[in-house]
Amino acid sequence: MSDHSFPFSSFHLQWRDELSVHNDAIDRDHRWLIELVDRIQSLILKRASLARLTIALDELARYTEEHFTREELIQQAAGYPDLDEHRRSHEKLERQLTDITARILAQPVERTTLDALDDNTRRALLDLLRSWLIDHIIREDLQLRPWLERFPRDWNPASPPSCPPQKEPSTTASG
Repeated sequence: MSDHSFPFSSFHLQWRDELSVHNDAIDRDHRWLIELVDRIQSLILKRASLARLTIALDELARYTEEHFTREELIQQAAGYPDLDEHRRSHEKLERQLTDITARILAQPVERTTLDALDDNTRRALLDLLRSWLIDHIIREDLQLRPWLERFPRDWNPASPPSCPPQKEPSTTASG
């Protein structure tokens, strides 16, 4: 019962300082995650191929795993008291992404474009992306800020000790 009017609202989130958790590693990850989510939404709204969508979802899954590991290590080192709850939230997002990707991959092979996705799958994917950005990054991750403001922005205990954080020369502006 898929129609071609795409009755799903789009959303766009751009990085701004208000989204910072006051940690360069996490903020850098969040910037990239926002770009990935925006790219996936664009693929959906442009009715791209299922192949392009699954490649983008795979990239999101791989980067998310790295980010969640890094973020949890930083939370642990900072003494963040809600680490276990936050970890459960990460696990839920990963499960949801895996489930929706499996639903997309289960499409019959003759269906090659996003037009072939049923409305429920398309809506579930857009809802997941919106939830990821709004509920997780904005609502949950911003709760880390008071814990991370006690440390320099470039503090990253998730990095191996043999690889200290790279500092930009003082003559350049950081971005």
